[in-house]
Amino acid sequence: MDCLATVFEKVGMESLLLNIPFVCKSWYKASLSPCCWLSLDFTEILPKYYYTWVENDSCFVNRFVDEYRIDKMRFTVAGFMKLVIHRSKGHATFLRLPGCCTLEAFKYVADVCPGLKALCLPSEVVFLQRTMIIELIEKWENLESLSLKSRINIAELLSPISLHCKNFRRLDIHGASVGEDAALSIVKLVPNIEHLSLRRARIPRGSLITILRGCKKLVCLDVSGCIGFDEEDEEISKLASHITSFSCLGSRPRLYYDYDSDSQDYYDSDDDYEDDEYAGSDGYYSSDGYYCGGGSSD
Repeated sequence: MDCLATVFEKVGMESLLLNIPFVCKSWYKASLSPCCWLSLDFTEILPKYYYTWVENDSCFVNRFVDEYRIDKMRFTVAGFMKLVIHRSKGHATFLRLPGCCTLEAFKYVADVCPGLKALCLPSEVVFLQRTMIIELIEKWENLESLSLKSRINIAELLSPISLHCKNFRRLDIHGASVGEDAALSIVKLVPNIEHLSLRRARIPRGSLITILRGCKKLVCLDVSGCIGFDEEDEEISKLASHITSFSCLGSRPRLYYDYDSDSQDYYDSDDDYEDDEYAGSDGYYSSDGYYCGGGSSD
């Protein structure tokens, strides 16, 4: 049974729910082991927007309600997420929420997943629940990695992290506004941060230099596609020379219009960065060597 559960850890959520349990009784029992539900990526099966599955047929939802003989009209995002999260028995360490995540489901996550090490929140959740995110941070004392697909007040976010998340080492904020106050907050509140991604941020040259001079333990810094400094800035390159992985591709001092293309500016699409390292597509390694998210670590 334990061997089966170990194998099932590597399959996706859809297979764990719709395929494996219906093979035989032993597979069903093995699929209920909490170790199969340590890494939960709801974006694999739930739509980005709430109205997508409400107004249109969802292949996954249709299969789910058919297999488990549930009235489709009684299916809710919050109820489904609670069912899945409950199977981890409070041991989930990696969680990526879908855009259709409700406030009820988000609060439930905070209450029953105290051991989270990595949390990825889509822009829809960040936009609607900024205050709630900051309030709930204190419940995740083991949090090491946080990815937000939307801007947020960095100082307000990092304040509870510095107090409650002593192992925090990785931050990804998409499209943030990083002035000098925000840069100083990063340096003072999370000085030991190792991985920092501020892609497509508005970050003045001086603020980036503040981060480079203050965060001495950085091993990975991504400031690609930013506005506020030149990607060929020699001083910045020199200050970042000790960082194992540093990227500032496409960054420029100011925003300008490209009259030779259909796009009005650099921020025409999110697709360029949707599946890179910081998007969490390949997961990450926690401080104790445990691989979180993205299936197999190979």
